[in-house]
Amino acid sequence: MVNPFTRLRETFRYLPDKKKYIEVITASLSIPVLLSVVLVNYLNIQDQRKKEVPTPTPIMSQSAVPTIITATPDSKTSPKPNECIREIGPIIILAPQEGENVNINPFTIDVDYNQGDYCSVVWRYRLDGGNWSQFGDDDIVIYNLSSGQKKIELEVKSIVTNVSEVYTRTFTYQNTQEVPTATSTPSPTTLPQS
Repeated sequence: MVNPFTRLRETFRYLPDKKKYIEVITASLSIPVLLSVVLVNYLNIQDQRKKEVPTPTPIMSQSAVPTIITATPDSKTSPKPNECIREIGPIIILAPQEGENVNINPFTIDVDYNQGDYCSVVWRYRLDGGNWSQFGDDDIVIYNLSSGQKKIELEVKSIVTNVSEVYTRTFTYQNTQEVPTATSTPSPTTLPQS
């Protein structure tokens, strides 16, 4: 029987010849250690991302935004929470109707815009190609309009994108408070009697 110490001594004696085998064994044992370090680091990064709290996004104050105008939501465009649809929603001029005869003084142009999920808008108007009014969200009320065929143009503008659309309506207005102008009528003449 061979003494274990003798065997161990013989093994170490020829060690330089077997060095390449030891390096292969050491390298193959270090691969699982390296893989476990990479896996632990990856899992730590994932845990840190889950624990991060997102910073809140500031929301624009709508104190200067018109409050009268609203629109119905469009099914093809859905806004994100706290965000409005950046288009001009459906707008209807309720009064006057196209071709309508109107005789009310003051005269009101009734605009229907239900904002819903759409961004707020402002509008301006002009009569018969005249000067545009200032943009605003107030009701359009016109006093002492002269009688005749009228064309109103209504420009609606998004306050977020500055995109605008123009709507037109023609109607006939009869001002009942106008003073009729005097026309001369011939007076009957009398013939001299003979």
